[in-house]
This record gives sequence, structure tokens and C-alpha cells, in this order.
Amino acid sequence: KVISSEQDITQLELFTNRFMSIADNMGVLLQRTSLSVNVKERLDFSCALLDHQAELIANAPHIPVHLGSLGVCVRKLLAQVNLKKGDIVITNHPKFGGSHLPDVTLIAPVYTKQGDKLIGYVVNRCHHSEIGGIRPASMPPDAKNLAEEGVVITPVFLSKNGKIDWTEITDLLQNAPYPSRAVAENLADLNAALASIKNGELALQQLVQ
Repeated sequence: KVISSEQDITQLELFTNRFMSIADNMGVLLQRTSLSVNVKERLDFSCALLDHQAELIANAPHIPVHLGSLGVCVRKLLAQVNLKKGDIVITNHPKFGGSHLPDVTLIAPVYTKQGDKLIGYVVNRCHHSEIGGIRPASMPPDAKNLAEEGVVITPVFLSKNGKIDWTEITDLLQNAPYPSRAVAENLADLNAALASIKNGELALQQLVQ
């Protein structure tokens, strides 16, 4: 749509701030409910809203290096994974637009409350200070393959049709070739990321309604 009137400009500004507010609130909740120093104090995370084509609409001013890749991540994911209402996926794989393995991304589609129309997507990405690999703190310079850098999360469903299941991601963190040394902290931060995603989903639904 061409912005051609003062009313259009006003509406654009209002909705820009409404969308930004949702992303910002997602970040506040993520920070407050996380466990790790990396998320709670260093604020090494990002939250964003994307439209139904997975193009970036709004992002809170968190870690700039994440923001350009979040839309890429969702579009790459959608090319191979069919996301439906109630689904939430976790990944950190570079093949799916990940930056490096410690940056773990949660993605959820947002539908209208009636469930009949896709609105867009809510996404967050958090840096985990420990995600496995051949050395503590992950990302060793002498790694010879991706698995030696840390736990590789090719897209895993955390929620399917609205049912949360921690089994697969917990098993992966514990039993990967070079597993995480801080699984409890990983899961705590993933719980915080999940709360952030659910918050963004609800707020976007309410705005559209």
C-alpha cells in the first residue's frame, strides 16, 4: 500500500510501535524468566515478529547480529518443515540460518484465535554459554566438524499441535556425540524462551483481533 495521506502515516506509526512493543515485551519476559547470566545479565538474545511470508516486521533492539538472520532462519525452516497451529520448533543449525551453535532459535507460527488464518511468526534466539562440544563453553577453535563445536539441533519440535514435549530436546542435549555440560541451565533458558514465544503469540493474536 502506498502511504498517501496523513491518516496513513499516523496508522503506520501506531502499528510500528504496537509491533515493536510486542517484540520488546517478549524480550523483557525472556530476560526475567531465564536462569543463565548470559541471558539475564549480558542480554545476549533477540526477539522478533515476522509476517506470514516470514519477512521481518519488527524486532526489539537486542543483539543486532541476530536480527538479519531471523527471517532467513524461518524461511529456510519453512522450506523443509510444515509448521501448523500449536507447533514450536527449536534449531541452531547453520543450514537453517543459524549464526553459531550456541545461538538457539525458537520459532512458532501465529494464527488467528479462530485458527483459520496464519498471521505471521514469533521468533527468539538466545546464546547458550554451554552447548556441548569437545571443550567447555563450546565453539572450540580446533573443531574438525560441526558436532565437535557443540550439540547440533536440526529442527526439533518442542510443541506439536499445542502439546509441549521436552523429551527429544533433553535427550539430544544429554546424548549428542559431545553433549552439553549444563543441561539444566539449557532447559531453564529454553523454558524462558518458550514463555517469551507464548507471550508474543498471544499479544499478536490480541492485536489482530
